[in-house]
Amino acid sequence: MVWFARLGRVQFEEGSLIHLVAGGTSVFRIIELGVDGDPTKALVQAVGDGPGTYPWTTDLTYAVPAEQP
Repeated sequence: MVWFARLGRVQFEEGSLIHLVAGGTSVFRIIELGVDGDPTKALVQAVGDGPGTYPWTTDLTYAVPAEQP
């Protein structure tokens, strides 16, 4: 099953690459949408190697699509 989150004019799906805010430099992959039944919350994980690449829950209100790495 594929979930979609529509926030403003942006639509995300599981697997989308995002920045948490416009102009952000870190890239995250959406692992799960609608955490706890809230369509604005997602489980994300940083893309790339390094510390802090564990999954965590965040708000997608200001998220924007990221370019492919």
